Amino acid sequence: MTERSAITRQIQREAAAIQDWLDGFYAADSGRPRRVVVGRTGEYLIVQAMPLPDGYRPDDVDLLILVDNFPSIPPIGLYVLNRGVVGVIAQIRQRMNAFQNAAFHSAPSIEGYTWICYAYADNRWKYNHAAPHKGDNLRKFLAAFHSELKP
Repeated sequence: MTERSAITRQIQREAAAIQDWLDGFYAADSGRPRRVVVGRTGEYLIVQAMPLPDGYRPDDVDLLILVDNFPSIPPIGLYVLNRGVVGVIAQIRQRMNAFQNAAFHSAPSIEGYTWICYAYADNRWKYNHAAPHKGDNLRKFLAAFHSELKP
């Protein structure tokens, strides 16, 4: 097994844990299913209908998370699809920096997305290869982001 395929398997397990977390939320007001999809290259995740805390309208967004350096470092921020979320982006900007069609700190800019400057756990990422649920992981990254958005 190549190192990349081993990492892709880890990302698949992370995606399953994220899906389990998403399944614990009420249905999105939009009626769209909450789901995580591993990108075809295994270097990114798409979270569809990511729940947002009470008070956000719409109450969900679509996210893109680059995991090309996983598991050695956490994602460098995350990306919100720009479609129909102007008010949500304004609310997020009250909590953290957000840049439409731009990014910083070595994160790439992605056209059509707003990059959210979110640093998980003060960048003290400790991934536990033997027991990923015991260390830092992508599910905890998203849960912490969700928590940071609460008023």
